[in-house]
Amino acid sequence: MAANRRGLFDSSTWGMFFLAAVGIVVIWNGMRVVQQNYGLLQKIAVLEEENRIIELENKNKQIQNEYYKTAEFAELKARRVNGKAASGEKVYIVTNDVAQAALKTSEKAVAANENTPEKLVYQQNFEAWIDFFFGEK
Repeated sequence: MAANRRGLFDSSTWGMFFLAAVGIVVIWNGMRVVQQNYGLLQKIAVLEEENRIIELENKNKQIQNEYYKTAEFAELKARRVNGKAASGEKVYIVTNDVAQAALKTSEKAVAANENTPEKLVYQQNFEAWIDFFFGEK
C-alpha cells in the first residue's frame, strides 16, 4: 500500500515518463527524416528528368550538326540563300508584291466563309459517323 501512495513521486513513474518522452522524440525525428528524404527524392526525380531532356537536346544538336556537314545541306543552302541553281534549272525571283497578291483570297470566298456558321464539335462528329455508316459523301 505504501508503494501505491507514492504515485507521482515514484521513480518508476518518472522512468516511464522519460521513456515515453524519448520514444516520442525518436518517432518525431524519424518522421522528419522520412519527410526530408521524400522531398529529396522528388527533387532528384525532377533533376533526372531535366538531365534526360538536356541529353536529348544535345543528341538532336549533334544530329543537326552532322546534317549541316552533308553535301545535301550545302546544296539546299546554296539554292535557297544564294539563289544558285543546278545545271539545266532556271531560277525565278518572285517579288513580295506578287507573292502577297497570290495569297489574297477573293472577296466572294471571304463572304462565303463568314456566312456559314461553324458547327459544334459533337455535330461534326455525329455527321462524320453518319457519313461513315451510310456513305452519303
